[in-house]
Amino acid sequence: MPAEGVDLRFVAPRVGHTDRATCGACHFSGGGGDAVKHADLSQQLLAPTRDYDVHMGGYDFTCTECHRTVNHRIAGRSSSVPVVEGVTECEDCHSGAPHYKNKLLAKHLNNHCESVACNTCHSPLYAKGAPTVTWWDWSKAGDKQRTPQKDAYGAPDYAWKKGEFRRAAYARPAYTWYNGYMNRIFIGDRIDPDSEIVRITAPVGSIRDPGSKITPFKIMKAVQPVDDQYNYFLVPHLFPRDENDSNAFWKSCDWQQAFSAGMDAAGLPYSGKYRWVEAWMFWRVEHEVLPASRALTCAQCHTSLRENNACAECHQNTLGAELDEIAGKKTDFSWVPPEAAAGREYLDGTAEYVDFKALGYPGDPVLHGGRFTKLPRSGGNCLSPQP
Repeated sequence: MPAEGVDLRFVAPRVGHTDRATCGACHFSGGGGDAVKHADLSQQLLAPTRDYDVHMGGYDFTCTECHRTVNHRIAGRSSSVPVVEGVTECEDCHSGAPHYKNKLLAKHLNNHCESVACNTCHSPLYAKGAPTVTWWDWSKAGDKQRTPQKDAYGAPDYAWKKGEFRRAAYARPAYTWYNGYMNRIFIGDRIDPDSEIVRITAPVGSIRDPGSKITPFKIMKAVQPVDDQYNYFLVPHLFPRDENDSNAFWKSCDWQQAFSAGMDAAGLPYSGKYRWVEAWMFWRVEHEVLPASRALTCAQCHTSLRENNACAECHQNTLGAELDEIAGKKTDFSWVPPEAAAGREYLDGTAEYVDFKALGYPGDPVLHGGRFTKLPRSGGNCLSPQP
C-alpha cells in the first residue's frame, strides 16, 4: 500500500505511460534479484541490442506492445500462476504461417508452426544477459558460519537466509509438449509421498494432442519443505514483523518456529514434522527473441539432414531452393562466450539439440515419421509433412 501521507488524488492524473523500466522494476527481479526466477527477463532488457532481443532492441518495443492492456487488465499468461487477464501470442502479429522468403523452406517451417512453438526456434538460449538461478536448496539455509563461494559467473553460491544456489547462462531450454494449460500445486494441495520429484507446475500436453506444441521452458529446481504427515508444502515465516518477532527464520534460523508461525498465518495445521523434497517449476521461455538469422536451423535439430543429398531425395535443387544450405547449415553460436555457456556440446552440434525420444518420437522425425504423417524417407507421403 502507499506510504502514509501520499496524496493519491495528486498522483493519479500524473501517472505516465509505462515502459520497460516500470514493468521491469518488479518483473526483472522476481525471486529476489535480477534474473533469479525468470529465464528471459533481466535488466539487460532496459537497453538491449537487436541481437539480444529483436523486438525490444530492434524496434524499441515497450512491454505493452505485446501485453496489451484494457481497463487495467494486462494480457499475458504466466506459466507459474493461474491468473490470466488475456492471452498474448506471437501469432497475434505474425500469423500462424509467418515464413515466406524461401518458398520451399517456408513451406516446411510453416508446417512446423502447427507442432512447434515460435520460441522453440527463435529463443534457442535463455539467460543471455545475466545468469539465472536453476537450483535453490532451502534445506541448506541458516548456516551463518558458511562462507559463500563465487560460481562460474562471479555470483555467490550461498546465502544464509535462502540456502544454496546454482546458476546457468546461455542455456539450452528444456523442450516439452504444451497446449496452453498447466498443472499446478497450490497451498494445501496434497502431494504423493512417494514422489522423488514434485512438479509444482508442469505443462499439459502430449505428442498425440493436436493442440500441443514443442515449447521451451526453464526448469527451476529447488529443495523445499513438506509436512511429513499432511503431505503438503509448508509456508515458512521468514521476515520478522518487528524487532520482537523471534519466530521468523531470518531472526531465529529455526525452521520449526518458522513453519509453525507460517502455517498458522496460512490457516493450515502443521504436524510438527517436516521433510525436504526436490521440487520443479516450469517457466516458459517467451522473451529474448533472436533475429531470424540466429534462429535454430533445420540441421541443428534434425541431424539426419546433414547426410549427403538428404533433401534431394525428395526435392529437386532448382528454383533457388538452396537445398545444400538448408540441409547442412548448423546454427551459428559463435557469438556465445565460450566460458559462459551452459552445455557447450549442444552449441557445437556434438549433441542432439532437441531430444526427440524424450518427446515421444522413436528418433529424428525426418527418419521415423512425425506425429500424424510421415515423410518419404520414413516410408510415408509428403502431402502435409509434420515435424
